Amino acid sequence: MQKVSIIIFLAASLSASSVSAEDLLAGADIGYGEYLSGECVTCHSQNGTNSGIPAINGLDAGVFATVMHAYKAGDIEHPVMQMVAGRLDREQIASLAVYFASRPSAQ
Repeated sequence: MQKVSIIIFLAASLSASSVSAEDLLAGADIGYGEYLSGECVTCHSQNGTNSGIPAINGLDAGVFATVMHAYKAGDIEHPVMQMVAGRLDREQIASLAVYFASRPSAQ
């Protein structure tokens, strides 16, 4: 899915949903997110560069959480990300979201 399509999807999802960013990020713990991030950085670069796999460092926490929940629900198709997101609960997604939002994005 192209970047523009994802943005349109997110805008539609957020407007159609009664879930606020605060709700998506409830229970977030940045330290827990760092602990959980090992699997993510296997594919997504630790220094935030995009080499064909999207950079997630510095991504807005609400956007990150929304995208992960969309993968989990099957609203965005990607077999690997659906599998990864499917194993995470709300607190884990929220914690990963605030952790990656705190990381510097690539220059």
